[in-house]
Amino acid sequence: MKRIYLDNASTSFPKAPETAEAIAKYITEGCINLYRTESREAENGFDILFSLRQMLSALFAYPHPECIAFTRNITEAMNWIIKGIFHKGDHVIVSSNEHNAVMRPLVQTGLEFSRIPSDKCGFNDYSSLENLIGSNTKAIILNAGGNVSGALQDLTIPAEIARKHNLLFIVDTAQASPYMDINMEELGIAALGFTGHKGFLGPEGTGGMILRRDIAKTISPLIAGGTGSESDSEDIPHTLPERLTPGTENLPGLAGLEHSMKWTLARKKELCDHIRKMTELLYEEILSIKGLKTVGAPIESSRTGILSITSDKKDIAEIAALLLERGNIETRVGLHCAPSAHKSLGTFPTGTLRFSPGPFTTNDEIEYTGMLLEEIMNE
Repeated sequence: MKRIYLDNASTSFPKAPETAEAIAKYITEGCINLYRTESREAENGFDILFSLRQMLSALFAYPHPECIAFTRNITEAMNWIIKGIFHKGDHVIVSSNEHNAVMRPLVQTGLEFSRIPSDKCGFNDYSSLENLIGSNTKAIILNAGGNVSGALQDLTIPAEIARKHNLLFIVDTAQASPYMDINMEELGIAALGFTGHKGFLGPEGTGGMILRRDIAKTISPLIAGGTGSESDSEDIPHTLPERLTPGTENLPGLAGLEHSMKWTLARKKELCDHIRKMTELLYEEILSIKGLKTVGAPIESSRTGILSITSDKKDIAEIAALLLERGNIETRVGLHCAPSAHKSLGTFPTGTLRFSPGPFTTNDEIEYTGMLLEEIMNE
């Protein structure tokens, strides 16, 4: 039975064409431990990282590629940002739509936080944001794209407020990139987390962060170790990007990401338009089925390709199981690591059944999904 993959918000599939070949080529032809091994292959490894930093620097409009650090995923990046910058007693402001990649490190480290309220569609309500600022407030941390609602947030208002009150503005772009334009310099973003395996169509185990230069030079590393530079000292290196790259990097994965990012960015508008078209088609299918209800950002609003549904007729976990059993249709059901977002949407504690078409989803797959959903709901 053909696999129908509708969970691109978790990880993209298929990956960009020839991503696997790029990884295999690096492993079989160019494996090198940068800054360590004297080898002619080192140039290829440096070229991969240079290319990635240049693309990310251009995409997010930040002219300091040396301030980009690569991590296993955006969760590690957001942990590093939070644990490396803030201290107990500090207060930060978050939205009611944050992922646990932000909320759990805040709770773990005992940082104080306040939540910006959200409307019933998953959009932040900034009307009372300034009232949340206290004497110990250090930052505003926001998810640019909701992983439950699909809502793409307005970042200009919190950026202005952060600038006015001399707060750090930190952004999680996991669901928003590369389809939402984010200009770090214009918005005054101090730190930004990104992931490689979702919108960039790259391999899992890749991601990172971009830091304002003064922060990159002073942030406390999440992990300390060998960098291959300044090895005469047991202190953290001072040079960038070396002070942000302890240990051996995931160069096979980054070789795959460099390839997939080139492919994706060259087709950004085309891919975004296709995902939008597939999302709208799926929305129309769901709208015609009794017993199903969509939640989150309206289809005509600024949004990603995420569609979350609930049902007052059938258990959503049962619907997900039947879609997989009968049609090999892969979705995600539950709370999606964002309990506060579900409380805002009124879907806590049950959660939602989430569909997220990707750039390779076809009309036939969407129509078949709609047909099978209708069959399940009519039983």
